[in-house]
Amino acid sequence: MARHPDPPARRSLTRDRRGNVAILFAFISMPMLMLSGAAVDYGFATRLETKLQAATDATALLLCQTPLTTTTPDLNTLAQTTMVGAMGATDLSVDPLVITSNPRQITLTAHKVSTTFFGKLTGTTRINPGAKSQCATPLPKTFEIALVLDNTGSMAESSGGQSKLQAVQTAATNFVNYVYTNSAFSSATRVSIVPFAGAVAVNPATYRYASWIDQSGLSSLHWTNVTFPNTSNFTSRFDIFAKLQGVNANWGWGGCLESLPYPLNVQDGAPTSGNKDSYFVPLFAPDEPGDASSTYRSFSDSNGTSYSYNSYIDDDTSSSTGSCPIKTLTYNLALKRDCKYVSPRNATSSSYIGIPNGPNFGCTTQPLLPLTSDQNALKTLIGNMAPLGSTNIHEGFMWGWRTLSPKSVFSSTYSSLNAPAAYTTSSSTTNATTINKIIILMTDGTNSWTANPNAPTGSLYFAAGYFQNANGTSANARMPSTNQNVSDSPSARSALDALTAQACTNAKAVNISIYTIGFSIPSDPIDSAGQSLLMNCASSPGQFFLANTADDLIGAFQKIQASIGALRLTQ
Repeated sequence: MARHPDPPARRSLTRDRRGNVAILFAFISMPMLMLSGAAVDYGFATRLETKLQAATDATALLLCQTPLTTTTPDLNTLAQTTMVGAMGATDLSVDPLVITSNPRQITLTAHKVSTTFFGKLTGTTRINPGAKSQCATPLPKTFEIALVLDNTGSMAESSGGQSKLQAVQTAATNFVNYVYTNSAFSSATRVSIVPFAGAVAVNPATYRYASWIDQSGLSSLHWTNVTFPNTSNFTSRFDIFAKLQGVNANWGWGGCLESLPYPLNVQDGAPTSGNKDSYFVPLFAPDEPGDASSTYRSFSDSNGTSYSYNSYIDDDTSSSTGSCPIKTLTYNLALKRDCKYVSPRNATSSSYIGIPNGPNFGCTTQPLLPLTSDQNALKTLIGNMAPLGSTNIHEGFMWGWRTLSPKSVFSSTYSSLNAPAAYTTSSSTTNATTINKIIILMTDGTNSWTANPNAPTGSLYFAAGYFQNANGTSANARMPSTNQNVSDSPSARSALDALTAQACTNAKAVNISIYTIGFSIPSDPIDSAGQSLLMNCASSPGQFFLANTADDLIGAFQKIQASIGALRLTQ
């Protein structure tokens, strides 16, 4: 018997399973929707919690910066208003602060209800993110800070509508104000200021008879460019200054000192009676041969014609007789003769590239100010700084270090006034009883010792003398063994860079923290070698700053002062 196919209705009921798929989807879609909704709600809550933690951290730091006399109710009010300003008042809960003393420690806890969009679906109607932050107001720390500030001629250049030096003056003044108004600094904190150019000056009235200066001409560096023994009874350079001041009131000793011999010039020790060369020699720029009648003076001898840039006494080239003859002398003999200072002939005051001629040639800065807490004195010196002269970063840095050193010329060995504290055995600044020593070095250039190839000396006079001194010595005594026989500006720079680098290394070894700032504007940039010198001198990469504008320079000082006096979260 033949089989008949099933009717269509029967086939649809027994074989069509499309309805099963729909039922299955309806069954599993609800959990999927709940999971998705929960993910959205908790993602929103996580973002809210992150924002709440940041606000709590910032508020805690703000609370710890308030004066220690601030009352607990006032602190709670400040916490509440600050958190509301950051998070809004709706559903925000700020717990009462937990405050302990000595040092003051503040714990801030806050909560804020997070909106749930799928609460009815997930069964979670409230998510309550919380945040907790704790900070401490440490006991004020005591610092000794040396501001070593470039005062060279290039600081007169413009940057952002003001000179570079004006920007430095603003930044340094702001720094002093910060130190003496911020509670992180104790009242015992002191600051020194060292303006530098080609040399560094101390106050000549204060230190004229200092026992650490070579008062009697005993150092081997004392008579490099003046005949000694001499026929004029000069016992030291100070005797020559006295004679010259008799004809020009501005020709007394200006307070500048020459570089010590190596390696004393990269160390911070004091002079010792057993080493006469360890005493500081007053900078004395000799009269260079010429008639003192113009900026650029010529002098002819059997070796040809030479040129001088610092001729301030008329060398009588027509005389071969008398008490101070010159006619038959060579350049070096005319340079070092002592008799011309007894009765200076036609003494003339002029200048070379703005630097006044005379015995203080190259001594162009205001005298340094040793450690003090006298804000008026600090600000007065900052305001009196002027841009003039070449760049000697090495001497600037060393004198900054000496103002902080308990072993050098400002120590209690020589005077109890402004004497630096002892070095610490740790560089940590967390101990309130520790004296933290800091050098902030700012320069807009690179080490520069100007050459003069048109004279036997080979250079202009400098804190290290000449490339070749009149008595036949050179600058070698003041230079590392790897930088001998400097003969031009590049080799001189290399030698000064080497001295600077060694000085920085030695200062860091006694736990002095060093910050460096290179003021490198586009029209007068610091080259890569100069930037590397400053970067390596700093105690860490984060303590080197490169400022390309006046605003950058001021900002760099602000970052440094904030870093020194920073408050940090304890957890």
